[in-house]
Amino acid sequence: MVYYHKANKGMTAMSFSAPEINLHTHCYRCRHATGTIDDYVKCADNAGISVLGISDHIPFEDFEHHPDRMFFHELPDYINEIEEAQKKYPEMLILKGLEMDYRPILGKAYYQDTYFDKLGLDYMIGGAHYTPAREGRTSRWCSYIKPIPPELLREFVDLTIATMETGLVAYMAHPDLTAVACDRWKPEYKALYREIIDASLALDIPLEINAYGFRKPYVDTPEGSRPPYPWLPFWEMAAEANVKAVIGMDAHRPEDVSSNYAEVRAFADKLGIRLCEKEVVQKILQKKS
Repeated sequence: MVYYHKANKGMTAMSFSAPEINLHTHCYRCRHATGTIDDYVKCADNAGISVLGISDHIPFEDFEHHPDRMFFHELPDYINEIEEAQKKYPEMLILKGLEMDYRPILGKAYYQDTYFDKLGLDYMIGGAHYTPAREGRTSRWCSYIKPIPPELLREFVDLTIATMETGLVAYMAHPDLTAVACDRWKPEYKALYREIIDASLALDIPLEINAYGFRKPYVDTPEGSRPPYPWLPFWEMAAEANVKAVIGMDAHRPEDVSSNYAEVRAFADKLGIRLCEKEVVQKILQKKS
């Protein structure tokens, strides 16, 4: 049973200063974030968050992506820290998760066995960051060429859809991550991003409006200065298609579990986007039971 019992501290009914639910939270172990899990939970508690999911970047046994990921051998300690936080804050629902980079060569069963079954994870969120290469190794960061050529965006879109097709992820994080490398809303970009939206609808996998993008430096484009992501035309298209979405804070500092939620919520509400965080949490708990 899920209960959302905590009123956000110091907020009125419609001010939306902090989320009830945040399932996208990192910690110092990924080596590009700061703060312990306890630090994030404290900030979430102070903000009145009811459900906090810890979802640091997934590590691999072969050290793939290792410069900005925890080491594979750290996973038991990572899980233990989350479980200690669960004991310390019983009034908050704290979930054990990872942000999954899907490497197709490993296959769905590898992720199920290695992370869900052996670690007792509650959930994963999908996150496409790198394009795959031969023998499952990383080819390149998904937006390393600016402006991004359609063939590279094609690889990102294919990997994003393959991640959703595993059925292992509660939702797909930053589906427009590559927007940072897009110079303008072109027909070829629109067609490719539309495939992500269509897959989300067909597979019933929500897409994430990523708050971290709003906290990053703006990018200058021929169409003006804008956040690297979320990209307005992508989300206008998603809203028109009635995609299910969640707001993910993508916290890399403890205070970011709520720091710019109002801005992201206003973005979603202005577009009329269908938010479904509670539904996502209910599905996670149903799978556990």
